[in-house]
Formats: sequence, C-alpha cells, structure tokens
Amino acid sequence: MKDRRTAHIPKGYLELFVLKLLSQYPANGVELIDSIRKATKEKWSPSPGSLYPILRKLESEGFIYRVDESNRFVTTEKGLERMKRLKEEAMLIQEIINAVMKEM
Repeated sequence: MKDRRTAHIPKGYLELFVLKLLSQYPANGVELIDSIRKATKEKWSPSPGSLYPILRKLESEGFIYRVDESNRFVTTEKGLERMKRLKEEAMLIQEIINAVMKEM
C-alpha cells in the first residue's frame, strides 16, 4: 500500500515546487512529477490529479506559459514574483513547525 502521509502537503508547496522547477528548465506534467519524486528521494510523488489543475491555474493566471507543442512550460516574470511570495510563506510555516517540534 502506498504511504499516504504526503497527501497532506499543502498545495501551495506543490505550486512553489512547480514554479521553481519551471524557472530552471522547461517541463511538462510527467517530467515535473518525476523531478519532484527524484528531488525528494521518492518521499513525495504528486498525483496527476493534484498537479494538472495547478498547471492550468498557473497558466491561466500568467505565472507560466507553454513553450512548445509537447506541453512544456516555463515560469514568467510574474511567476518568479509569485514564487518569491510562496517561498516567504513556506519559510514562515517552516518556522512555526520547527517551534512546535522543538517543544515536543
């Protein structure tokens, strides 16, 4: 049975990871899932049902755009700004988690 602990990772983290990866190289959904799985040493493999709605949202809001017919995307300048804000939010959440864990 697949470990479902990562099912509770907030979608904001997936959005941040997608923007980060697409700021480094063009990728499609399958490539993004594979990159996230490899980067997290197989601890997180987002489902297509989680990833593709985020790609559609990011594209419709102008944070990413398609670069070729194979549905590869890259991050826009607006997307880089979004990535910076999401990173700041993630760092704050991490500080809170660290404080809670320190007290355990």
